[in-house]
Amino acid sequence: MGGSQLISIVDVICHSFRHLDPRLINHGERVAYILMKMLADTSYYTKQEKQDIFMLGLLHDIGAYKEEEIDSMLSFDMDDTMEHSVFGYLLFQHFSPLPEYADVILYHHHCNAQYYPAPIGNYHRDMARLIYLADRIDIYYVVNQMECPDSFPDRYSESTFSAASIRWFKDADQKYHILEAIQDGSYQEEVERYAKEEIILSEEQIHKYLMAFIFSVDFRNEYTALHTSYAVHLSENFSNTLHLAPATCKAIQLAAALHNIGKTCIPSDIGSTDNYNHYLNELYQNSTRDATKEILSGAVDPQIIKIIDESFLILERWSQNQPLSRTLAPSAEIVALSYVLSNILAYDMELTHHPGLIGYLKEKYQRCNMDDTILLALEKYLRQIIQQTQSSCVAVARTYHHVMDEYHYLRTVLLNYNVKYKF
Repeated sequence: MGGSQLISIVDVICHSFRHLDPRLINHGERVAYILMKMLADTSYYTKQEKQDIFMLGLLHDIGAYKEEEIDSMLSFDMDDTMEHSVFGYLLFQHFSPLPEYADVILYHHHCNAQYYPAPIGNYHRDMARLIYLADRIDIYYVVNQMECPDSFPDRYSESTFSAASIRWFKDADQKYHILEAIQDGSYQEEVERYAKEEIILSEEQIHKYLMAFIFSVDFRNEYTALHTSYAVHLSENFSNTLHLAPATCKAIQLAAALHNIGKTCIPSDIGSTDNYNHYLNELYQNSTRDATKEILSGAVDPQIIKIIDESFLILERWSQNQPLSRTLAPSAEIVALSYVLSNILAYDMELTHHPGLIGYLKEKYQRCNMDDTILLALEKYLRQIIQQTQSSCVAVARTYHHVMDEYHYLRTVLLNYNVKYKF
């Protein structure tokens, strides 16, 4: 991986899901694979639509983070709470490059109902049914390890999956040996090849997929929602102030965005806590640092991993007031500075205007025997940079409150519907 392609977003997503919950290991990529093979010979969808459906399949459970949500969605009961569909819908609507397909995520369970104040047309409903079919096939044959292929349709009425849809899958399975490839693991090579050869994304699309995925964990809590956003904007503003080369700026911003992706291994009750100090302590433990390296290995350019690893080391030494044994890359220092200040911004914005802030940072540099050239170069512009960052992140804060309000509203609609119809 080199040149302008510093990241494979599909690989990052797949690797991250493997750390989220043991029961979700490879579920999204298997669903995407089933869809990919079922759509291989149809002309009903365009090539672009097939690629979009592949990504929808990969990310259809992006709203599932809490343990009870995963319990629900992996069951075969028709009283699935579907809360993960609500949150996934909001993530797709506000952050992904496919907001027009958000309703597909919202309705990918109980595809035939229409009870939300978010209408869905027949075209998208068909997509939702298709994704739900692939989802249930994977849950039935792989997660629950059922061995009788012909028993699957008995689980559902004709109103859920038509006989034609079941036959569509069976014909594709007979031709492409879908279940066999899933069982022996060879499907992963096909997924990787398809993602590399067919999924062509712009930098903006990659950024939006990345933010949607990161916010799938971060957006449960206002502190964590702002934490990454502040860090990414700070790193961008620092880089621009220092007049770094565009390629270096790009690497720094990507490292800042991916820095804490290992947080997917943190239990949901910690990620949703109001105790921000407890959250930060968990976040910077070696477990999340190791998970970040595992997730990114082979999925991003090695220079990104090096920047992140060295920034973790700087943050560790700063927190322990211990000297660094070697000089680390300026890029890592910028990412570390971004995260120190993002922690302060997310916790208490007023602290960033405190006259002792620079003195505090200089003391950290001195205690750790670090060259403070970069810090001194930023000192004159620090207040301006912080103001620019706060201004840039106002929209994220507003979106957070809007999303959470809509989430609670849609959950209430769902609860009333489930009680009325006994789902």
